[in-house]
Amino acid sequence: MRLSSSLKHFGLFLFALSLSGWAPVQGVEAIRITLENYDDIVPAGKEIDAIVGDWVLRNDQVSVVIAHPTPGRKANMTVRGVGGMVIDFTRKSRESDQLSCYYPAGSLYLFEQPDSLTLKRADDSSFDVDASRPLKDKQISLSVAGVNISGNGTSAVVTYTLRDGQAWLDCDVAVTNQGAQTQQIVPELALRCDGSLFRTDAIDELGIFFAEDRYFGQCYGIALVGEKIVRNGSGRNIVLRAHSESDSDGRKLSVEPGQTQHWSSQLTSSQGLPGIQSWGATLGSSAKTVPMQLKLQSSDGPVEHAKIEFRRGAEVLGLMESDEQGFVRTELVSGEYTATINAIGREQRIHEFEIESKPVSNSITLKPASRVRAHIADADDEPIAAKVQFVGIDGTETPDFGPDSAIAAIKNVVYCAHGNFSQPIDPGKYRVIVSHGPEYDAEILELEVLPGGLHDINCRLPRTVDTTGWISAEFHSHSSPSGDNVSHQTGRVLNLLAEHIEFAPCTEHNRVDTYADDLQLLGATQAMATCTGMELTGSPLPINHQNAFPIHRHPHLQDGGGPDTDADPVKQIERLALWDNSNAKVVQTNHPNLPQILGDRDLDGKPDGGFHGMLDFMDVVEIHPPQDIFETPALTIAPKDKNNRMFYWMQLLNLGYRIPGVVNTDAHYNFHGSGWLRNYLRSSAMTPSEISVEEVIHVCEHGQMVMTTGPFLEVGLVANDKVGKLHGVGEEVLLGQEQAALYVRIQCSNWLDVNRVQVFANGRPLEGFNFTRQSHPAYFSNEVIRFEQLLDLPTFEEDTHLIVATIGEGLKLGPVMGPQQGELPPVAVANPIFLDIDGGGFRANGDDLGVPLMLLEDH
Repeated sequence: MRLSSSLKHFGLFLFALSLSGWAPVQGVEAIRITLENYDDIVPAGKEIDAIVGDWVLRNDQVSVVIAHPTPGRKANMTVRGVGGMVIDFTRKSRESDQLSCYYPAGSLYLFEQPDSLTLKRADDSSFDVDASRPLKDKQISLSVAGVNISGNGTSAVVTYTLRDGQAWLDCDVAVTNQGAQTQQIVPELALRCDGSLFRTDAIDELGIFFAEDRYFGQCYGIALVGEKIVRNGSGRNIVLRAHSESDSDGRKLSVEPGQTQHWSSQLTSSQGLPGIQSWGATLGSSAKTVPMQLKLQSSDGPVEHAKIEFRRGAEVLGLMESDEQGFVRTELVSGEYTATINAIGREQRIHEFEIESKPVSNSITLKPASRVRAHIADADDEPIAAKVQFVGIDGTETPDFGPDSAIAAIKNVVYCAHGNFSQPIDPGKYRVIVSHGPEYDAEILELEVLPGGLHDINCRLPRTVDTTGWISAEFHSHSSPSGDNVSHQTGRVLNLLAEHIEFAPCTEHNRVDTYADDLQLLGATQAMATCTGMELTGSPLPINHQNAFPIHRHPHLQDGGGPDTDADPVKQIERLALWDNSNAKVVQTNHPNLPQILGDRDLDGKPDGGFHGMLDFMDVVEIHPPQDIFETPALTIAPKDKNNRMFYWMQLLNLGYRIPGVVNTDAHYNFHGSGWLRNYLRSSAMTPSEISVEEVIHVCEHGQMVMTTGPFLEVGLVANDKVGKLHGVGEEVLLGQEQAALYVRIQCSNWLDVNRVQVFANGRPLEGFNFTRQSHPAYFSNEVIRFEQLLDLPTFEEDTHLIVATIGEGLKLGPVMGPQQGELPPVAVANPIFLDIDGGGFRANGDDLGVPLMLLEDH
């Protein structure tokens, strides 16, 4: 038997959907999420926030997650009060959740009553909420009750209804006035779709509002039933209200005592705006949308992230981007359409098609793209992770492959985990910059790409800097789970790999999380060591941010099982330090205002004790930017602007707080996000797979670390006529009146340089120990080892801590580190070596370095 053309197309359509993870659901299901069923029922997407205890409503069209109405339920650090709200929503044909939260009752009510949740069938009979099995019917309604946040005497019940075959969620809000006064309520909805990729607007003629993320292939549509929908205010909290000609705040409902008023909305999604526009066109009519699939392919594989503009006659319905398999899936009303296809490295293509009453599936074969194919290896021809930049020259535009939140092709950069990739690129001339962090030489070459041509980039990057006995580490990075950015977490890990970071804990805001899954996905578990951790992020800013690792992760639970924040920074850091039954961990204070912690709690410039109790729980403290060590802050600087952390850290050392310093990128986006700050840690590991987290904790606690933007700085102290043991950074050395010397060695790869070395004694520049290329040209070279000297020290009269710093004054990291971080100087700062002169153990001298300390008299 031969299939008819339309049935054949529909069969192809279902086959393609099955490849994307779609599975048919009969009727409607309501399923409570458990640890056992999580992976099977929670939809996919970058912004998934479902946890155990939440609810999935799904049919054959959409999958919805509604947060259980429990006190304190939050989707992430910045999306809070989500109990009873829609936190995940995606089409089943291509699961790509990008929703943070949809609030059908706006910001008016809080839903934190677990016992209020009910589930009903189409005939209005109730399900057993505690049922352990999936609940099924042709229609299911889930209701939750909430209280008014302002305490005006009203309450609300939100009822979500999903029907068999329905591609949207009906959301009814019933407001009841339980008080004695008439209340004026503005029907309100609220939406969180975060990040600059989202384009939002109302389509007045259709009565809908949309939020569109083309790159990650998700567009949300909202209708306020029977009303013209308008946005109220601006900002990331999108508030939507019913339009009123006479009131800019929106149309009001008068709710008399004992009376109930309703408003209803509908929420849907599609891969792009054309599907949402088509859905809007069917509202209030008997018209229906029809599934349409377009597959773009070529002899060089699926065509991903092609931009397709859909037109129906003269009407532009919007742009969509093809997914990783070259598919575009949408829903359209009947009519004749034109799809204009533009893809990097290819000629424009026009495709015309017609939608009638049955699903349509078309496949288009495009000509091969002009592209580059890279093979990046080390000196032994072993593939390595790499960052490859393409800069247009001789009139060629610099390419833009994707947004700064993407995984691999980001702006004009391609990141790869194993040295190999193939990337479409427009014809033209390019400068190509290939790198793998500061221990490897970079290679810069020029390339001309011809139309339709395949051009190979073959590079060997030698590891010229010898870091034996040390590992490079980054202790502070972020991605989308943090809630204050939308960067793909796999992209963050790929950043770290390409920049040759060898150890990086996962430190998302207020969520214990892991990089292990991303490393597995990238096949790079041997290339970077990691552990679970978090950044506990409270207020006041900037002092109440602390990282900790390792922390035990409880997958799919609120905050990954991590601790809550506290308004008191001392209580918060203590809670973090004692978490997991006081298990060993590194506790790091992030980007602090150190004078505020030490003694100026309210930043009024008067000593008040500050939050100095925090210092008792810090293992390490962030003190970037490292170049500030060469600057002394002005006496007149405002208390809130005391950001020279290097200087104030040396003041802390002089008060006896031996808290080692670290520098980290705090990266939030994936365009040159990682790599431009790092720490070198003493380590017995010869490869990343041998790195011990226990040893990392020990090294951090003992300050055996060097901070850098790239140069590799080694510092040691030699006593006993220069033939004794070499004492490293972080050590305390009983020196007495013996002669000693500092061994200083600095290595740089071929893309950065230094020209100054300075020794600091108790935080002050040591006289006679400032060496520059101009003053001491014989001390410096142009080889990999830029500086290697044994520097005779003077005799010290008091206990002294010694810090060595190096910088490339007037120099920059340059294009290897991108347009922003490339403007920074090459600089490295070693943690102190402590000299005990009198045999009584190291005692700090209390020197304020010329800037008065914010201390109470009895401190």
